[in-house]
Amino acid sequence: MNAIFSDAALRAVEQSILGLLLAMGAACVALFAWRWRALGAAQSGMRKLSAGLAENLTAQLPRDDQTAKPAAGEAGSADRLIRLGLDNVHLCPEALEKVLESQEVRERHLLERGAQFLGTVGANAPFLGLTGTVLGILSAFRRMASQGGTGGVEVMSAIAGALIATAVGLIVAIPAVVLYNLLKARVRKAMDGLGEIRNLLLARSLQASAKEIF
Repeated sequence: MNAIFSDAALRAVEQSILGLLLAMGAACVALFAWRWRALGAAQSGMRKLSAGLAENLTAQLPRDDQTAKPAAGEAGSADRLIRLGLDNVHLCPEALEKVLESQEVRERHLLERGAQFLGTVGANAPFLGLTGTVLGILSAFRRMASQGGTGGVEVMSAIAGALIATAVGLIVAIPAVVLYNLLKARVRKAMDGLGEIRNLLLARSLQASAKEIF
């Protein structure tokens, strides 16, 4: 047991936690940049497609055009929703609405990729930093006990160094929470765009049903 909890082991774990926190911070920045760019591209495509649908609800859009394949990833979210609506244009408006809502749920999962990681880092980085600080303080007090109470300056210096872990944890957590909120806000805007496209597709379906009745 003494070997497991030796000063060297405690310091090694403390340094490992610091390294992990720094790696998590770098990963958060890289992940946010990737997702922000992808969601921006998705929103741009949604605006263009919704504008095209809104201009003429009676336009006959191609259903079987194999050359107009949906783009991969988030950029294809609106394409997939429209293609699903056109492929199921024969359904009644109520059934079509359920089909489109189910697709929106799947697209939401795609759009929210990476946000969970940012939220997890924001919630847990302070606790990781606190763990590193506790281990560092424990190592400092054990060092004091081994020196018979002498070396107070060295021990205080070690405690001050241990507090760096808590500071790093907060430095990583606070931006992670901010980036998480920014990403979720952009996801909500993208989902609003999908909702607009869904409503336009339903309007087309309702208009077609009204023409059949009259």
